[in-house]
Amino acid sequence: MKLLLHACCGPCSLEPVRLLVQEGHDITIAYMNSNIHPEQEYALRRDTLLAWANEEGIPVVEGVYDPALWGAAISPIVEAPDYDRSERCRACYHLRFEEAARYAKEHGFEGIATTLSVSPYQFTEVIAEELQDRARAYGLEVVFRDFRPLYQEATRRSRSLGMYRQNFCGCRLSQDEAAEEREERKRARKAAKVASPAPKEASTKAGAKASKASKAPAPASGETAMFLKTSDFDYVLPEEKIAQEPARVRDECKLLVMNRESGALEDKIFSDIYDYIQPGDVLVANETRVMPARLFGTKHKTKGSAELLLLREVFAKPATVPTTAPDASPNTTALWEALVRPGKRLKPGARIDFCDAQGKVVLQAEIIDWAREALEGEKNANANPANLTNPTNPANLTDPTNKGERLVRLSTPSCKTLDEALHQVGHTPLPPYIKNYHGDEELYQTVFSTQEKSAAAPTAGLHFTPELIERIKAKGAYFETVELEVGLDTFRIVEEENPAAHRIHTEFYTVPDRVVDAVTEAHERGSRVIAVGTTSVRSLESAWDAQSSTLCACQHEATALYLLPGSPFNVVDALITNFHVPRSTLMMLVSAFSTRENIMNAYQHALETDYRFLSFGDAMFIV
Repeated sequence: MKLLLHACCGPCSLEPVRLLVQEGHDITIAYMNSNIHPEQEYALRRDTLLAWANEEGIPVVEGVYDPALWGAAISPIVEAPDYDRSERCRACYHLRFEEAARYAKEHGFEGIATTLSVSPYQFTEVIAEELQDRARAYGLEVVFRDFRPLYQEATRRSRSLGMYRQNFCGCRLSQDEAAEEREERKRARKAAKVASPAPKEASTKAGAKASKASKAPAPASGETAMFLKTSDFDYVLPEEKIAQEPARVRDECKLLVMNRESGALEDKIFSDIYDYIQPGDVLVANETRVMPARLFGTKHKTKGSAELLLLREVFAKPATVPTTAPDASPNTTALWEALVRPGKRLKPGARIDFCDAQGKVVLQAEIIDWAREALEGEKNANANPANLTNPTNPANLTDPTNKGERLVRLSTPSCKTLDEALHQVGHTPLPPYIKNYHGDEELYQTVFSTQEKSAAAPTAGLHFTPELIERIKAKGAYFETVELEVGLDTFRIVEEENPAAHRIHTEFYTVPDRVVDAVTEAHERGSRVIAVGTTSVRSLESAWDAQSSTLCACQHEATALYLLPGSPFNVVDALITNFHVPRSTLMMLVSAFSTRENIMNAYQHALETDYRFLSFGDAMFIV
C-alpha cells in the first residue's frame, strides 16, 4: 500500500518504519506537528528525522508549522476547569491527522498511519480513534498498530545511532508537565531515603533506590581521607601475579564479584557478568583508543638514541576546520606534552628524527620547553612515575633520573599528515610493569574503542567481546560510551603519606547528551548505572552538577577529580574494574566506592586464589 506515515520524531519512527516496510508498504513520512514547542525543538526533531530518513532512502514531507492553529484547537479544552488531559491530546491528534489525511488524499496515497503509538506516554486508544476518524473522512485506508511493545528497542536503536531524543511529548503544556513529573520523582526518591535509610542489596534490589548521593556505603568508623594514610592502600604484589599477556579469550578471564556493602565475594568467569546485569541497567564505558604514542628516534645532530612518549596535544586544530577542506593546509604540525629520554641532554631547540624502515625521516620532534606542570615548579614531582628500567619498555622514559616531561613540536618533513606519520613510526605504549610482550598490540585496545586519544588503555573494557556486548543488549540492558583521555598518572603511585596532599593530573573527558539521557532514565525507572572502569567513573562523577543535582553533558572538559574514601558517588551504582597498583589513586577510588577494608580483603583473596593483576589481568565487579 502507498502509505503516508505521520511521525513526530526520528526515534519513534525507527521501529514502525521497519515493521511497515516488512509488511510491504511503500512508506512516505509526514512530519506535520504544529504542536511542538518551541520552534527550535520543532526544527531539531525534524532535522534528526530527515538525517535518518535520508540515510534509509525514505521520503519525508513537511507540513505547515502553525503553533497558533494548534493553540486555537486546544484552547476551548484547556480553558475549562479541571479539563481532561486526554481530551486535550485528542484535539491535538485530530489537528495533526487532519493535515496528514488531507495531504494523503491530495497526493494519491491509499492510506495513513502514525508512529505516535510507540510511546507508552500517549493515549493509544484515542490515537486509534482519531486516526480512523480522519482516514474515514477522506476515504482512506487506516493502518493502525500498537507499537508500544517496540518502545524499548526504538530507544536502544536511537541511542546507538546518536539521535537527538526529547524528554517531553512536544507541546509547551507537556513540557511543563514532564518537568513537574521529574520533580515529583525526585521528591519521592528523597522521601524514600528519609523513610528507608537502611542499605539495600544493589545487585537484587536496584529498583528500590533513594537519592543518588545516599547510595555510597557509609565509610567504616573513621574511614575518610582525613584519617587514612597512603600506606593504608599498600599491599605486597609479587611480580609473578602481574599479568604479562592478556587472557586467551577476552571474556574468559576470572571475575571476582564483590558486594559493595558487605564485602561478600564470589569467584566467577568474566562472561558470567551477564547473569548479574538486569534489563534496564546502563553500562557506561570509555571508548578512547591508545595512541601509537611511543616513538624511538635519533638526535638530529649527534645521531644518539632518543625516545618520546606523547601524553596529550596542547593546541589541537579546531574541530570546525576539516583537514580535507579545499585549500586547507595539511595537518603536518602540532604541539604536544611528552616524556623524553634522555631528558637532561635534550635542551630546548634539540630535534629528534623518527625514520621509517628505509631510513627516511617521516616525523620530527623539536623540544620547546618544560611542560606546563614543570613551569609551575612540578617537573621533579609530577613528571616521573616509578623507576622502571626495562630497555624494551616506555617505562624508561619515566625513570626519575630522566626528568623528561616537555613541550614538543611535532612536524612531518614530507607531505604526510601527522596521523599518517605517527601510525608509520609509532608504537602502542604498554604499561611499565608489562615486560617483553610481543603479542598483538590490538589486544591492548577495547573492541569498542574509536578515537585515539589516550596514553593508556581503559583496561576494564578489555574483557568485553562484541558477542558479550550484544548479549547484554539483547537482555534489555544498554551499553553507552563516554570519553576520558587516559594519561600516565594511572600508573603512578602516591608518594605523599597524606593522600589528600597528592595532586592528580588533569585529564579531559566528554559525556554526550545521549549518555545523560540514558543515565537519567535509568535512575528514574530504578535501574543501575554500571561504570566500566575507573575512567568512566571519573567522567560521570565529574559531569555531576551538585547545585542542580543533575548529570550534565560535557564536551572535552578538564577534570582533576580525585575520589578518596568519604567522597560521594552521585551517578555510579556498580563498578567493573581491574586489580590496581598498590598505593595508587585507583586503589583509593575503589576503596571510596566500597570501603578500604572490603577492598583489601578482596585483594588478599585474589592473591591467594591466583587472580592475575593489573592491565592484562583479571576483573572485579563491585555491586
